[in-house]
Amino acid sequence: MAELFLPVLSHFQNKNPWSASAGRLRYRILPTVAEQEADSFLTAEVWEGPWAYEFSTVEETKTFPLSEEGLTALPPWLVEWADKVNARPKRSMAEDDGRRKE
Repeated sequence: MAELFLPVLSHFQNKNPWSASAGRLRYRILPTVAEQEADSFLTAEVWEGPWAYEFSTVEETKTFPLSEEGLTALPPWLVEWADKVNARPKRSMAEDDGRRKE
């Protein structure tokens, strides 16, 4: 799996979310910015596509520090999930439709 792109730290420090995909993996990252920098964190959620977040079941949620260290730890976790999700057998459109949340 190729390296995933993530924005720079200031993107998240300015309270901007991020969502993207890697093959069939979908993910979003939400920052929580607190007055004390040590209390700030990123919440990352992953799910299998093809559907958007609202129509999918999140498979795991994990938090990371809102810091350079957190941004360094986040990509390997996402790549691990991308490898796992993209190794699953492909589903038909009917099977994917059956997984869609309403």
